[in-house]
Amino acid sequence: MFYWLIKPFVFTFFRVFYKYDYKGIENIPYDQPVVLAPNHVNAFIDPIALALLSQKKVRFFARGDVFKGKIARTILNALSISPMYRIQEGYAEIKKNDKTFEECRQRLSANEIILLFPEAICVQERRLRPLKKGLARVVFQTEETLNFSKDVLVIPVGLNYTAAYKFRSKLFIDIGKPISVKEYEARFKEDKVKAINEFTKMLEYKMQQQMVVLNNTDNDKLFVSIEEIYMYQCLKDKNQGVTNLQHSYEGSKHLAQMINHYDENNPELTTSLRDHTAEYIRRVRANGLRDHLLRPDSIEKNNIWRFIGDYLLIYLGMPLYAIGLLMNYPPYFAAKKFSDAKIKNIEFYASVYANLGMILWGIYYAIQILTIALVFRNWIVLGVYAALAPLLGYFCLWYYPVKEKIFGRWRLFRMVRKEKHIVKELIAERNTVISEIEAAMKGYFGSL
Repeated sequence: MFYWLIKPFVFTFFRVFYKYDYKGIENIPYDQPVVLAPNHVNAFIDPIALALLSQKKVRFFARGDVFKGKIARTILNALSISPMYRIQEGYAEIKKNDKTFEECRQRLSANEIILLFPEAICVQERRLRPLKKGLARVVFQTEETLNFSKDVLVIPVGLNYTAAYKFRSKLFIDIGKPISVKEYEARFKEDKVKAINEFTKMLEYKMQQQMVVLNNTDNDKLFVSIEEIYMYQCLKDKNQGVTNLQHSYEGSKHLAQMINHYDENNPELTTSLRDHTAEYIRRVRANGLRDHLLRPDSIEKNNIWRFIGDYLLIYLGMPLYAIGLLMNYPPYFAAKKFSDAKIKNIEFYASVYANLGMILWGIYYAIQILTIALVFRNWIVLGVYAALAPLLGYFCLWYYPVKEKIFGRWRLFRMVRKEKHIVKELIAERNTVISEIEAAMKGYFGSL
């Protein structure tokens, strides 16, 4: 009951913290036993992201050491979370997984949905770690117990964050086609170990198809730089929506594949791209600008009428923005400060920041409502304020990036007046980098 009561509230706050979209939800059946198998990037955020999409309750598993207290066990169980013990917690704890595996078998026998992380480790990077065999053992033991009368489906899932630890960053969830465990029945009965190994290898391959994967950690910054410089133009050239998260995700996959290709076949080109993009981004940042300000269409739109429109938007919107911040931001500010000070592991940063922000906002909102009720003692005033606070919060989410872009354009205006030669140099350098990226993309697609 608690799970379903809090789900709408968590969904709302999750949408506040991340820009969030998905595809392939139709691949999750609700009349068969299902194991969701995502990559693990973002601690407690990852299972929440998938549980919010499912019409059925999802049972997921967290590291065993968080279940030590009785209160913690009670709360986590109410949230549909069970313990899964790791070798790092000691061999004595690992033995407790027998009970966990039995729970998995019982739930799958009842056509429930469970979520297991096949990597068995949480690492915030754009690649898949080698899969452990725990998931395969669970599903094959379940089928063996039931003499393969159930068709357990394992669904590969890609959780693709642009910057998992950041407020208002993007998450695209790619849900793949189910893999039937029953299809491995003959191989399992012939050779259990071989069947488990083959299944794990196949699952690893399928999961990678749902992800943006960079093979070399040295290219992580290069990928981010190319996304910033080239993604907008890439989507625009294809007549795709530049704000569409699925289009951006698919574009990112192509960019990552291109980088992986050259890293393996022409590392000199990868090094050249890495050096040129890094130097260009460094110069742009050093001048207090962002790449989007130097795009040709952005520069063409910079005229007196846009300046007037921007000025009016700042002049009229800033008071509402300030009020909205006062009504909504203090809890998130406190949550961020706490996370900055206490959370050293980046994989847990967003989990603490987002969930603590949600809890504190609820308390802060309740205090505001109670204060308004006691001061005004008027139902109309109370109702207006109760609706206005979250509405102005959403206004702030929209207004902040708009405000930042306007201030960026004004900085560019000042530079054009006072340091025009620097702007010309940056535009020329950008054009050179774009040409190099386009040539690399053309060569990559030509090699396929």
